[in-house]
Amino acid sequence: MQAVRFHGPGEGLRVETVARPDPGPGELLVEVAACGLCHSDLHIMDGDLPLTPPQTLGHETTGTVVETGAGVDHVGPGTDVAVFGGWGCGHCRVCTRGEDQLCNLMSWQGIGTDGGLAEYLLVPDPRYVLPIPELDPVAAVPLTDAALTPYRAVRRAREHIHPADTVVIVGVGGLGQYGVQFAAMTGATVIAADVDDRKLELAAELGADVTVNTTTQRLPSVVRSESDGGGAAVAIDFVGKDETLQACGNVLGTGGHLYIVGIGGGSFELSFNPLFGSELTATNVFWGSINELRDVLDLARDGRLDTGIERVGFDEVADAYDRLEHGDIERRAVLVP
Repeated sequence: MQAVRFHGPGEGLRVETVARPDPGPGELLVEVAACGLCHSDLHIMDGDLPLTPPQTLGHETTGTVVETGAGVDHVGPGTDVAVFGGWGCGHCRVCTRGEDQLCNLMSWQGIGTDGGLAEYLLVPDPRYVLPIPELDPVAAVPLTDAALTPYRAVRRAREHIHPADTVVIVGVGGLGQYGVQFAAMTGATVIAADVDDRKLELAAELGADVTVNTTTQRLPSVVRSESDGGGAAVAIDFVGKDETLQACGNVLGTGGHLYIVGIGGGSFELSFNPLFGSELTATNVFWGSINELRDVLDLARDGRLDTGIERVGFDEVADAYDRLEHGDIERRAVLVP
């Protein structure tokens, strides 16, 4: 089969012919319909994670089950599925409560094991495939990460959000676009901030009440105005750099909560700001759970999510990652083998 292989930092990606895997007991083989190109893959290619190359990347996958190993009986060949990518050991406390993505990063699809940027994907356990009979597998592929991670962020934040509150979304890229949609579902006023007017126009279409280009506008001033001086109840950072984290911390009101989704490697000082509030909280968000993916798929089936994609072939993957790094992909680029 064809696969996109990573051979180490500075080596780029190579499309290679490798052996098609055979499922063993408890495993499934999925013919890949699509696999998303994620910004976190760029961090892998930069050497930020201690992978042992060569390895097939891709952790955002949909497809059709074509073969199953012994003991797999609840999903059979011909079933269209979304693949949950946060694979864990299956036995520890977090795995048994359905949050396998919190178990061990180096077990994840496309990070610790071969991923979905290939014609076939070997899945280690049937609980990681969720049937999607009413969804287009190609259009649905961003749901497994680009939508799932923001869903977890907003779900965790929701207990702190009332309809009269203000929610700030910083970064309207592949994940932030879904963050805007989920935040809008809370009924709160949603302020979306970015440096790209095209992305801000899309954010408005997806439900943002106010958009802020931070190269020409001061985000704290806008938040202060829109919140009647109270600041934001919640800020979600989909970038994670020093400046965006500090911006989020600066716009929170009293008792405000910051959720860090972006993995830009930044840090910031969380301290009392007399212009806003005290008793602030900051936490990170680590992908999403299996049950949260079920929720996201249900929302998509109900037609409540806009899932824009850009299809690319094997020969376009390297260029698509380069465009992704430079912010030139507006929605989600997906490999369609």
